[in-house]
Amino acid sequence: MPRIKLAKVEDVPEGGTMGVKAGGKYYLVSKMEGEINVFEGRCTHMKGPLRFGKVIDGSVKCPIHGARFDLRSGEVTKQVSIPLIGKAKDLKKYLFTIQDGEIFVKE
Repeated sequence: MPRIKLAKVEDVPEGGTMGVKAGGKYYLVSKMEGEINVFEGRCTHMKGPLRFGKVIDGSVKCPIHGARFDLRSGEVTKQVSIPLIGKAKDLKKYLFTIQDGEIFVKE
C-alpha cells in the first residue's frame, strides 16, 4: 500500500484545516485538540474546495453551498443550504501515519 506525504504536523493549524493536493487528489487535513485527521478535500455535494471552508464548532463549512462536515469523523453535520440541488454525504476519511513529524496518507 503506497504512502503519500501530505504535510508536517506542525504546519496544520490547531483548530483548523490545511488543504493538500498530492498524488493527483485533494486532501483536507485537520487538527482538533492535537488530533490529526485526513479526509477527501472536496465537498461530496458538488466538489467545492473544502480548503477554503470556514471552521465552525469543529466542522468545516463548504464555501459553495454551506454543507458542514465534522472534522473528527467526516460526518455531515449540516446539509446544503439549497435542498433542491441534492444532499451532501459523509466525507471519506483516510488512514494515515505520522512518522518523524510528517503525515503520510495510505492509498
